[in-house]
Amino acid sequence: MSATEHREIERKYDVEAGAALPSLVTLPGVDQVELRPPVELDAIYLDTDDLALARARITLRRRTGGGDEGWHLKLPARKDVRRELHAPLGETDLSLLEVPAELLPHVLAHTRGRALTPVVRLTNQRVTTELYAGDEARTLLAEVCSDTVTATPLRPGVDPSAWSEWEVELVDGPVPLLDAVERVLLAAGARPAAGPSKLARALGPLAPPPPAVHTVPKKPTAGQVMMAALQTTVERLKAEDAGARTGAPDAVHQMRVATRRLRTLLSTYGPLLDDELTTHLRTELKVLADTLGGARDAEVLRERLLALVEKQPSQAVLGPVADRIDTELGKDYDRAMTRLRRGLEHERYYALLDALDRLVMTPPTTPLADDPARLVVPRLLGRDWRRMRRAVRQASAIDDPARAETALHEVRKAAKRLRYAAESSTVVLGLRGKQLGKSSENLAEVLGEHQDSAITQEALRDLGLRAQRHGENAFTYGRLQGIEEALQGELASKDYRKAVGKVAKRRLKGWKQV
Repeated sequence: MSATEHREIERKYDVEAGAALPSLVTLPGVDQVELRPPVELDAIYLDTDDLALARARITLRRRTGGGDEGWHLKLPARKDVRRELHAPLGETDLSLLEVPAELLPHVLAHTRGRALTPVVRLTNQRVTTELYAGDEARTLLAEVCSDTVTATPLRPGVDPSAWSEWEVELVDGPVPLLDAVERVLLAAGARPAAGPSKLARALGPLAPPPPAVHTVPKKPTAGQVMMAALQTTVERLKAEDAGARTGAPDAVHQMRVATRRLRTLLSTYGPLLDDELTTHLRTELKVLADTLGGARDAEVLRERLLALVEKQPSQAVLGPVADRIDTELGKDYDRAMTRLRRGLEHERYYALLDALDRLVMTPPTTPLADDPARLVVPRLLGRDWRRMRRAVRQASAIDDPARAETALHEVRKAAKRLRYAAESSTVVLGLRGKQLGKSSENLAEVLGEHQDSAITQEALRDLGLRAQRHGENAFTYGRLQGIEEALQGELASKDYRKAVGKVAKRRLKGWKQV
């Protein structure tokens, strides 16, 4: 069974014990206010020994009572907004607490094989006031809850505590309604909640501080530019982890992009970091990228071939071509996803995440990181420019088709590297960095299409042989291979030269022409 999910938009307020909720009948758009009977909620929160979930502002609980009892996993999205996943209660024996399998993939990037055990028990006497619109459907706009909370720590080092709070959650109402409710509650003596969640308040001194954010000031050092880019990309990698495990649309692709971007950043900004560490991390990220690549490549190839078949006139499609493609490449994708999930559950991957976290928290920088970014960053990008320029020239000097394919692949990798490096530099280079990144992206995409066409031709030959073994006509596979071959030649001779020319126009002062 899969977990249900919804977006939670809410705000919390601290109030004095026994504070009475003010009247809400005059709020804009609210036609009716209805008070629900009190309910008692009983929740046990789970985390790792080092509170990895709390550090990431994630809460995982098993709660009884109320209309939504069950397992709740809350993941931060943005200010006032969290993703909430819900699963049934399951085992009733609290000594046998086991997190539902459908929720686990969403926390493994943080728990990394460590056990989840109870940390706090919260009981809550809740009185809910529902705010309704006056339309025919009687739309429930929001719920305002008055909570009386008692926290019982299940680990040493924290004392029991109790407090009162008000909580406002949008249901089907507009976001401005939150502001309108807030004005009424603040006027009644409420204060914005001091912590991000009930769990954080219950943990008291054990609650982990929010992770430090690497910001880029107006006149940054090279190290500040580097660390902001690294932190953003590490967080993106972890954010795509759950989707990659569960096969969510585009998640494997985005995780592989984040992995490649990290490798580029560690290379481009390598002179600013400990060389031994960057070498190790780039090696481990390469392993991860290769693991992700199998599933992504099978997925892209299947979509490309099915789209190609659909474009053909019906008389040119002999036999169950689409079904054969779907079946064979579907098997390839399933096998690749099995390998991927196995890799994402391996201690080697978890060790990589630990190392990336340490890099972000305590970066081992060199003295060059303290120099002004406006002087250092263009020089660092210049190395990536020279790498791409050299690859383009080498590819142009090769006549042998087989060797040319390999050389063009090197151009594509160099263009991607230049793109990621340029995008990280926009805080320094502004529009020039953005334009360089965009033109490099275009070159990489042109060559990506060229390479995809070559891979597609090879796949069509293989699929044709598989079809023959099943007694099917292989004519269509040969026809499609010919179409792809013609397309590949056109891309190599036309779009490639145009894309290289656009990149050449975006070079910085002092960089040699391609």
